[in-house]
Amino acid sequence: MADLYGEMTDTKFDRLATTAISNWWNKQEELVAKFGQVSPDEVYTTWKCKAIENFKGLFGVPRDGDGLYFEFTFHAKMNRCYLDIYKKQTQEIINLA
Repeated sequence: MADLYGEMTDTKFDRLATTAISNWWNKQEELVAKFGQVSPDEVYTTWKCKAIENFKGLFGVPRDGDGLYFEFTFHAKMNRCYLDIYKKQTQEIINLA
């Protein structure tokens, strides 16, 4: 992907991630039927970092009840990106007091 886009930047990484996530979402017939399609502009970033020349980010979509979050990674040496999709299993409250 870096060959297609030149040197990876924060803006390019965001564009790749949000496009990949919306493309994946819009191919899922059950999700589209229940929640509607998602455009790249709707995908939001919850966390992102750059380490050396690699990028990683966690993303979400504004659809209540889908329970999904997305991890997008750019691996510079391999010149490829990875999209991992996770579904929330459970939430436990840990009292600190």
